[in-house]
Amino acid sequence: MQKSSVVFSFLLITTYFLFSSGFTVEDNLVSTITLMIEGVDDPIGEIRIAIFDSENGYLENPSLVDVVPVSQTKIEWKIENLAYGQYAIAVYHDRNKNGKLDTNILGIPLEEYGFSNNARGRFGPASWSQAKFTVSECTAMHRIFLE
Repeated sequence: MQKSSVVFSFLLITTYFLFSSGFTVEDNLVSTITLMIEGVDDPIGEIRIAIFDSENGYLENPSLVDVVPVSQTKIEWKIENLAYGQYAIAVYHDRNKNGKLDTNILGIPLEEYGFSNNARGRFGPASWSQAKFTVSECTAMHRIFLE
């Protein structure tokens, strides 16, 4: 058997085993994100977390939501197996556990809230471009300060 024939056979067999086992390059492109939420004035109620994976769905269609009971003034939350990509996080302290961000008659929030990158909007929520961040490492930590 010629040397080129052996190399070709080896490549063919290796390729077959990789694809038949369901292996893809993307399988390993996931991250564990730790989110530190600070600025909880009173340890009551819940923290509501929403993760968005596109500008089109930002603030309307979260790709992931979670509710975390508040028992301290700093909350640590972790998500595993988050695919590499761009994301934005919105968080608020639902003190009365009614499932919504309470506002006054002018629409100004009465409960603390925050966004990834500690972004703040001028007259409303932070924009996607202000809040987005890129997940491209196997672990990362983000901090959001509630105001």
